[in-house]
Parts: sequence; C-alpha cells; structure tokens
Amino acid sequence: MKRLLIVYHTQFGATAQMAEAAADGARASDEVETSLLRAVDAGPDDLLHCDALIIATSENFGSLSGMVKDFLERVYYPCEGGVDAKAYTVLVCAANDGSGAMTQTDRIATGLRLRKVHPGTIYRSGLIAQAHPVPAATLALCAEIGATLAAGLAAGIW
Repeated sequence: MKRLLIVYHTQFGATAQMAEAAADGARASDEVETSLLRAVDAGPDDLLHCDALIIATSENFGSLSGMVKDFLERVYYPCEGGVDAKAYTVLVCAANDGSGAMTQTDRIATGLRLRKVHPGTIYRSGLIAQAHPVPAATLALCAEIGATLAAGLAAGIW
C-alpha cells in the first residue's frame, strides 16, 4: 500500500486545521495509508518509508516555522539520496504573506531532490499569533490537495 506522510507544526491551531483537512481528504482513498505527524514526532524513517509528503507550516518571521525547519534539518542528511523524486507539496498558514515560507520549504525540498507535484496553497488569515477557525473554503482546498496526492499515489502517477 502507498503511504502519504503529512508533517505539520502549529502554535495557534490554524496550521493543524489545514493539515487535518488534507489528511481527511487523503483518507478518502482506501488505497493509500495516510499518516499525520507533528514535526517534532516525525523523523528520517517516516520520510524514507512514505511515497509522498505534504508539509504544513506556518510562516514565522518570513520563513517556515522553526519546528518544520527542525524536522527538515533532522531528516536531510539521513534521507539524502533516498527520497529522490518523491512527490511533495506545501500548505502555508500566514498572517499576510506566506511566500517566504513556501520559498524556503521548496528550497530545502529541492536539495532533497523531492518533486513538487502540486503548487500547494498559502492561506493568509490577516491575524498575527492568535487562534482562529480556518475558513471552510480553505479547509476544502486543503482536503482537495490531500485527495489529489492520494489519488496520484493510488494511480501510480507519483
């Protein structure tokens, strides 16, 4: 069975909502096993044994969250050469921009030779450092992204 790994970090809950929505969308496929892990709990074995990856991160200080960066730093050298062309995409939760988090995540993923198969999404809340419900339309998009990656895995596209 193909495996989709979703790694996320959340401080105020919005990024977790997005990651959970992506997992719900992916779990609609009976042909793909979906794991949803906090970045602090994920490691090299998780990345090496998945077939595709969704990274969900907030944007902090114009870049990806420190805990997602920590995950990527912990897996980088142990996984280098072992994850080439593995499918991935990114979900970003930002106050007003998000492009820095997307760019930095993509830059690290490129170094790992991961293959971006979906442009991902940036949700701009307009809120800084506070819990809030993510709009239903954004959660639906995240679920669609999860379903898309799962469908691609099930079909053998990636």
